[in-house]
Order: sequence, then structure tokens, then C-alpha cells
Amino acid sequence: MTLKIGFIGAGGIANWHLEHLSKIEGTKIVSLCDVNKKRVEAAAKKWNAKPYTDYERMLEEQELDALYICTPPFAHGNMEISATERGIHLFIEKPIGLSLKKAKEIEVAITKNKIVTSVGYQRRYEDIVDRICSILKENRAGLFMGYWMEGMPSVDWWRRKEKSGGQLIEQTTHIFDLARYLFGKVEKVFAVEKKGLMEDVKNYNIEDASCVTLVFESGLVGTICSACFLSCGEKVGMNIYFKDRVIQYDGGIKIIESNQQSKISSSVDAGLIEDQVFIEAVKTKDASRIRSTYSDALKTLALTLAADESMRTGRVVEIK
Repeated sequence: MTLKIGFIGAGGIANWHLEHLSKIEGTKIVSLCDVNKKRVEAAAKKWNAKPYTDYERMLEEQELDALYICTPPFAHGNMEISATERGIHLFIEKPIGLSLKKAKEIEVAITKNKIVTSVGYQRRYEDIVDRICSILKENRAGLFMGYWMEGMPSVDWWRRKEKSGGQLIEQTTHIFDLARYLFGKVEKVFAVEKKGLMEDVKNYNIEDASCVTLVFESGLVGTICSACFLSCGEKVGMNIYFKDRVIQYDGGIKIIESNQQSKISSSVDAGLIEDQVFIEAVKTKDASRIRSTYSDALKTLALTLAADESMRTGRVVEIK
């Protein structure tokens, strides 16, 4: 069985998935859509697919089995509805949107039409994350500190709050999602932001940095900090603190104990596994191995939107 696959979005993240799909048997890229005609034509030529600049036309003309939606956050919404109404299974890049109301409408359509979904939180598929999960089953964590400290991406839309949602929602969402995956449901959040460091950047209205305190149902507390103004010293990951050890996660893991330290590197391509699992789920109609469905990713969106609300209002926000 060969799946006919289309893409909406032909930028960097789309090409990352396209490279993965080229390694997976039983897949054929038949069409690509992007508002940038030059970009989509170049990508279509590379992958021997038909280019489009209108996704509705693509969905109408192509009989797709699966669709990858690799668009900026502000573009999500109607395209997911159109695809579900046609029975097309969906891989959606994170975050799944900027509106909780719209995301819930999409969730209803997905459920109604029995659509297989996967959302791009590939860190859940890392073997080192599996190792952290196994440690957490036997040991109680007391505190965690997550962080996404880097420079600013070059794309214009990322710098606009109304288009990206800001760093916390668009980028650090990976760390919020990983915290949910490892530690469970969040009860409430309190967040603060920092602005004023990037006044020399044109067309920029997002936060320069933020810090979010999270309280989980289990009683665990933690923080997730973000910054997009760095020119050196970048750092992305999480520290987890136990009574007898510390786990440092930053692409690999370091386990620090009183009398020893151990380092473990990842031995898998989590992004490739994520795509392999989705393709197999579409073929078999069995989504049990997908670690981030649309409904689960909706909870991560709700969490980051609550943190953003707290930044704006200065109030503690409870997660419903």
C-alpha cells in the first residue's frame, strides 16, 4: 500500500519531514502547497510533486491519504477543517494554532470524521526521554527547570505576536509539552515577561524573555524560562531535581549522583520515528503508538495560552 501525501507549507520544517518520508517505504509525495510560488515550485521539482499556491484547489484536485500541515501558527484553522471533511489524515506541526476555540472546533471535526492525527512534538519519541520516564516511575522529582534560551529566528512572522504567539507559544511549546508528557497535568501557572532589549529590531512586538512557574496536580513545581535575544551561550532543555540525583536534559542526558555521573546520548532520530509512526498509523488505522495526537496537543496549546494570559494580566491562571 502506497500512501499519497500532500503538504501545506514548503519551508524548512516541511523539508525536514520530506527528507524523513523519502526514507519510509510506501509513501509518495504527490503535491505541495505554499503561498510563496518560487519556493513551492523549487520544492515540487525536488520531490517530483505538483505545486500549488491554493490549498483548497490542491485538496479538490488531489486524492490524498494524508496531509502534512507545516504552516506558521496564524495560518492554522480552515485548512484542517477542509482536510478532515475529505477524510484526509493529518500530521500538524506545532503549535496547532493561536485560538483555543478554533482548535476545539478542529478537534470535533477530527473526531467526527475518524481522522488519524499526529502533532510535531518529536521529543516524546527520544530514547533518552524514555529513560527519564523510567526513572520518574521509580523516583519522585521535587523540582524541574526548563529553558529555551537562543537568538531570534530570521522569519518575519515570528517577530509578530499576532502571527506567532511569541516565543513561549511558538518555540518553547516543546518544553511545555515535554513537561506535560513527563509530569502530568498542570493545575495553574504564573508568568512574567521582559521587553525592551530588542528595540532595534523592526516590526517586532513579542516578549524578549519570559519566566513561567507551573504547579502540577501531583504537587510538583517548576519553571520554564525563554529568551530570544542571545548571541551566544544558547541553551535548550530541562533539569530535573530529585533527593538523590539531578537529571540534565539538553539533547542528551547527564545523570548526576553523589558518587558518580553518567552521560547518555540519544541513539535514535526522533523526527524520523515520529513520521514512521504516523505513516504506519494511517496505513493500519491504529493510532496507539502516536505519542502526540491533536487532542493531546490541544492541552499543550491551552497551557501555553494560559501562561501567555498570565504574562499579560499579572495573575495566576488556572488550567481548566
